[in-house]
Amino acid sequence: MVKYHAPRRGSLGFRRKRARRIYPHIFSWPEVDRVTLLGYPAYKVGMVSILERNLLVGERALWYNLERVVAATALEAPPIRILGLRSYTADPYGLKTFTEVWTPYFSKYEQKYLRRKLPLPNKSIRDLEESIEEKIKLIEDAIDDGKIEEVRAIVRTSPNLTTIGKKKPEVLEIKIGGRPKEAFKWGLKRLGKFVRVFDVFEPGMFTDTIGVTKGKGFAGVVKRFGVTLLPPKSKKGRRKIGTLGPWTPGRIMWTVPRPGQLGFFRRTEFNKQIMALIPHWYKIRYNFPGEVSEDSEPYELECIDALKLGELKGIDDETKNAIIEKLDLKAKEKEKEVEIRSFALMVNPKGGWPHYGVIKNDIIILRGSCQGPPKRLIFLRYPIRPKALKKDINLLSVYYGRELLLSSDDLSRVFGLISFLPKIQGF
Repeated sequence: MVKYHAPRRGSLGFRRKRARRIYPHIFSWPEVDRVTLLGYPAYKVGMVSILERNLLVGERALWYNLERVVAATALEAPPIRILGLRSYTADPYGLKTFTEVWTPYFSKYEQKYLRRKLPLPNKSIRDLEESIEEKIKLIEDAIDDGKIEEVRAIVRTSPNLTTIGKKKPEVLEIKIGGRPKEAFKWGLKRLGKFVRVFDVFEPGMFTDTIGVTKGKGFAGVVKRFGVTLLPPKSKKGRRKIGTLGPWTPGRIMWTVPRPGQLGFFRRTEFNKQIMALIPHWYKIRYNFPGEVSEDSEPYELECIDALKLGELKGIDDETKNAIIEKLDLKAKEKEKEVEIRSFALMVNPKGGWPHYGVIKNDIIILRGSCQGPPKRLIFLRYPIRPKALKKDINLLSVYYGRELLLSSDDLSRVFGLISFLPKIQGF
């Protein structure tokens, strides 16, 4: 008789265990020369359909440059605030914390929701500034001596700017790319300030999505491992495995499929392409280091639906005219009346997003799907397995079902505006 062979069911490379927390901890980072944050958190909104020209295949392929409809995922990415910088040294056992620098300026929102998570200061701002200068000098001396291996930023998210109903921000540690000296200088310049997704990623880049999958509770072996159903006349049920193992060893091996938890796992998906970054407008004003006191707020952040070019400060007339020409805007008699509507608000379908609400912040559109239900925090990291990835994109339109959200004209304005965003952000 021919020996019976069957493949094993379910990969042994994944732990089927509930995640420790609902948003992920990042264990490894790629080596990147660019001096910026190597990741960015965003909230999953839902899925859309995008019409694009296929440029990822070779030019000799029959389907090169053909239009096609592809599934994509929309993520809402509100600004994140850098609260601290942490430096690491290396020893034979790995990275060890050297010291850290925290901003002395915490808002009332952060004091209310992060008091149990962060070492909020009890001293006066003046005393804190003196101790911060000592720590900065200590880190800079250690960097010059070659003791510092990595510099990471401690950031908090802004769920209060979204409509998901969450108020308590997540606190994450994100590595800063480049050499330690350049990374620390970049972090000090932005300590206590907000960073947007345009400072981290660009359209066409590939990222790794890290997050916690949708939880499904207790499941049997058929759903959990894909075990084949037993014959109809099998004894004591069909949706189970045929045998638990041999007589000896007298125990059940860990490789045998067993019922248990399914879903709510921490998972990483590699090389997801960013198809578009769609901006929203904010008014951000910092009151430190001069105007802030113990009772006042260190910053003022306001979301606005339309940006008036006349209110932009520090931008010359040549740049303003270039923006008007690039976006095909009609220049009115008074420059203050020239407005740029928020493209992010145009991505909301009629009635809002199911199980999410309304998008009111910057948007990331990823090719394909990603893990987790709506409202789940997804962390986008620089690709740790980049290899040779084509960054070409030609996005034509974005649909939700049959509803057109962004036309080709809207998308051309969005991509034309990205080069001006570093200047516009500073108002």
